Amino acid sequence: MLSVYSPVNCMRHGGRLTTIDKAINAPAPTLGTLQREKSKDFAIGLTMGWLVYLNDILNLNKPMTEDQIELCAIEVNETYYTLKISDLTFLFKKIISGSYGEFYESLTIPKVLSFFREYFEERCQLAEQQSLRTHNDDKSHSEFNYSKNIKRVLTGSTRYK
Repeated sequence: MLSVYSPVNCMRHGGRLTTIDKAINAPAPTLGTLQREKSKDFAIGLTMGWLVYLNDILNLNKPMTEDQIELCAIEVNETYYTLKISDLTFLFKKIISGSYGEFYESLTIPKVLSFFREYFEERCQLAEQQSLRTHNDDKSHSEFNYSKNIKRVLTGSTRYK
């Protein structure tokens, strides 16, 4: 039986993940949450499963070794623990589809970590934009916003009477 978090299961149900925005907002646990709730070894094992899946699916002449996969998984879990399972699904879909360029028949730790770094930077930029948009929306609805507060507009006062 496949685990809920297995790469095959996630990819099977990951068709709705077509943008980083959808991956961010999907109801999925982060790697950090899995480390706390299950164990660090569980989260590392999960990431290793994704890397093994990537190795197999790409059919490379020079795939990563078991030791390289383990070291890479540890680094991913230590550095990118804020990524959700939905992020992993979307990221690996992009890697497999060639969005991050050619592999030249090999996969290495630096190559994989560069994919994570690039994705994480894109994700952070989008999250920042969303946060600013939410802040500006909330700010415009504030009773202290001059343009929206009808008493202040009508009286020209900055204080309520």
